[in-house]
Amino acid sequence: MVTTNGTDRSRRRWTEYAREVESLGFAVLLLADHYGNGTVCTPRLAAAASVTSTIRLGSYVYDNDFRHPVLLAREAAEIDVLSNGRMELGIGAGWSKDEYDSVGIKFDTGPTRVDRYEEAVGIIRALHSGTTVTHHGTHYQLASCALSVEPVQRPIPLLLGGGGPRMTRFAANTADTIAFVPRSLPGGGIDPSEFSESAFDAKIAILNGATVTRSDGGPERGILAFEAHRTIDQIPDDDWAPRDVIAGGPYALVGDTAGIVDTLLERRERWGLSYWTCWEENIDILAGAVAALAGT
Repeated sequence: MVTTNGTDRSRRRWTEYAREVESLGFAVLLLADHYGNGTVCTPRLAAAASVTSTIRLGSYVYDNDFRHPVLLAREAAEIDVLSNGRMELGIGAGWSKDEYDSVGIKFDTGPTRVDRYEEAVGIIRALHSGTTVTHHGTHYQLASCALSVEPVQRPIPLLLGGGGPRMTRFAANTADTIAFVPRSLPGGGIDPSEFSESAFDAKIAILNGATVTRSDGGPERGILAFEAHRTIDQIPDDDWAPRDVIAGGPYALVGDTAGIVDTLLERRERWGLSYWTCWEENIDILAGAVAALAGT
């Protein structure tokens, strides 16, 4: 899976870029959702739907606080129609206080943001399942609300972020894919200690220990590769965490094609990770691994 914030490469020739990613064998083309990005998620997904035929399309991830859940449910359903059933809806609770401040949206406490996120996800899932929703919650009020768009998929697959224990347990019973990310700090931003191997072991332990009431055994396990490098020396000195922590942790891929393939297979065996997301700027490094792993 590949995601973009919008480099010159994708901004200037978006439709060709979408076809290129599809031709390289990536399974999903994802768009990030931030106010400061050079691309805007929803219209770009719609445009990609019109020029591709097999690659799935999704958000990585919409910030729940930036849209009403009914609007987001409708936008996702419309992209699902335009793509003939290839939409994957990724949603998160929000983590960047600077971004909230820049547009004048209150950055509530983590528990409040997660409360609102869980409520919104429930509404979206119900709408995508064809339910007419009447809902009287803490954050949203709906009266006989229908989706009014007929998606191809019933329901559209949900990719939900998993940073802290509560988000992980919620995703265990709600998500089609859990997308592991480092936990955010109370004041916004990402906790550097979360990039370590031991911190990720703890996340997997929480997921493994979650009470799962669904019949399929739980979500597919995914993770964002924050960076990919040919050698450990290419990891910046001022990275999220010390170089050895980044290289040994789960959020980076380091090595030649064969080495990266071995790393991906080892982490699938150890942690069950099968849904890997990389940034646009790392496509050239990872395309060989995508080809080598096709069908495995």
